[in-house]
Amino acid sequence: MDQLAAFLAAHDGAITSAEARRLGLGPNDLRRLSSRGRLRRVGRGAYVQPSTDLTTDATRTVVAMLRGRTEVAASHQSGALLWRLPVLSGALTRVHLSRTAGTAATRSHGGLTVHACPARRDAFGLVGRHPVVTPALAVVGTAVEAGADAGICAGDAALRAGLATREAMLSWVESMRHRPHLSTARHVVAQVSPTAESAAESKARLRLLALGYRVIPQFVVDEESGAFVARVDFLLPDLGVVVEVDGAVKYAGAEGRAALVREKCREDAIRRLGYGVARLVWSDLDDLERMRSIVERARGLGTRSLVRSTEAVAAHRRRTGATWDGLLLHSYAAVAPRP
Repeated sequence: MDQLAAFLAAHDGAITSAEARRLGLGPNDLRRLSSRGRLRRVGRGAYVQPSTDLTTDATRTVVAMLRGRTEVAASHQSGALLWRLPVLSGALTRVHLSRTAGTAATRSHGGLTVHACPARRDAFGLVGRHPVVTPALAVVGTAVEAGADAGICAGDAALRAGLATREAMLSWVESMRHRPHLSTARHVVAQVSPTAESAAESKARLRLLALGYRVIPQFVVDEESGAFVARVDFLLPDLGVVVEVDGAVKYAGAEGRAALVREKCREDAIRRLGYGVARLVWSDLDDLERMRSIVERARGLGTRSLVRSTEAVAAHRRRTGATWDGLLLHSYAAVAPRP
């Protein structure tokens, strides 16, 4: 491994021109490495090792831009990236930094926005050696800059990982009065839930609620005897429909085929109890009418009576202490592995 490769491996895939000089690489070397595709210039004096993974590439870009500046921290969705919170691809096109001192106003140039310093001392922390705003502030900033979907995906993950609380997020919203788009951040804080296990589940929950369904996340399906069958992404109790959101699981090779067989057996067991099963993929989540069609088709295939569904929901509430908040049953299913 050459010096550059070793440096990039040890420094998050990013390098500044000053760091390159210490490796004996001058401006001409950096231009040559960029033309050959080994590096990509992302800003003045900032370079990254290119990656085909959007999240990896965006994270390296944030790190490179940070290392070339002083008195700044990663913020908004750039801060969320460093906290390893999910950030929707549409929100990855710009780097967001916040000043850690001073009174200078927000400035944008090219693909970089440097925001004014937050007016609170508890705004900043570290991820490794990188300065970053706190997770709660990163979630609120993501909502303000990138919208409700991006904010809720990041906020759900922050709650689930124990990185932030709803109260901390709300505190930041209250301290930002009169900022643009603050109503979006307030909506996000009201809607975040630790039950989502992925950004796809976060987005699916929002869409199911928008369609007017009552929704129970992380519902435990049991046999009539009480024997565990499965924990599912969502139950729509008024329809007797289980909703599963398929991620990027690949059923290739022997392990993939075995996983496919297990998933088929799991779904068959759910159907035998009379539930309809609606399966959604990421592309479905931006088409409400398609989602409604998939759910209603699953409803037509289900045979579970409303009485039996009501009894199952009552048992779930007793087990979890869940309460209804509008259309959403705030719950955390009893910790049980997915078979």
